[in-house]
Amino acid sequence: MIKMNERVRIIIADDHPMFRAGVRIELEKIENLEIIGETGNGKDALKLIKEHSPDVAILDFQMPEMNGLEITAQLKKEKNTVKIILLTMHNEKRIFQKAINIGVDGYILKEDAVLDIVSAVKTVIDGGTFFSSKLTVYLIDKFKSTQKDKNGEMINELSRTEREILKLISELNSNDEISEKLFISKRTVENQRVIISKKLNLTGAKELLKFSVKYREYL
Repeated sequence: MIKMNERVRIIIADDHPMFRAGVRIELEKIENLEIIGETGNGKDALKLIKEHSPDVAILDFQMPEMNGLEITAQLKKEKNTVKIILLTMHNEKRIFQKAINIGVDGYILKEDAVLDIVSAVKTVIDGGTFFSSKLTVYLIDKFKSTQKDKNGEMINELSRTEREILKLISELNSNDEISEKLFISKRTVENQRVIISKKLNLTGAKELLKFSVKYREYL
């Protein structure tokens, strides 16, 4: 039995009664938890939340009259503090991104709901966010993509000579070798390395080399 120090009040909104029943069975494993309302209609879910002020609202993405995202957006607009866990059959980046932007506290794929719902409730009550494990890969890819886009933009701001020097650095050329290949003095190469490092917000002798190798595809 999972214990919580204070009573947790929950509303479940999903238009499939059997699915709601399955979620309820799992939630009843949590001590000090009370399910204060259930519905299969989006507008009714919003009304229940406003009338009863639950700690957590578990909302299906697709429901008659209002979907889970529309309800969440309305509650966030009104600065309602209820924690929102969104249930969905969609493993789509577009919907997931929209849910994050709106401000859901949890996002669970329905296929994983029985396994994840208890952990999700515990996590959001403790102030955290919970996402189905199958979405972790997307989060990591999104972070990597954001970082690459950011660094790609920084590289694009370098001059042609600076990019040529950075490319040669990525190929492990020494300052002397870069000097010979670009027909510039060694002193100029050294100065250019300092300028490039500043533009890329890099500090330390080895950081420019690490950066150039990691983002060689942009050069």
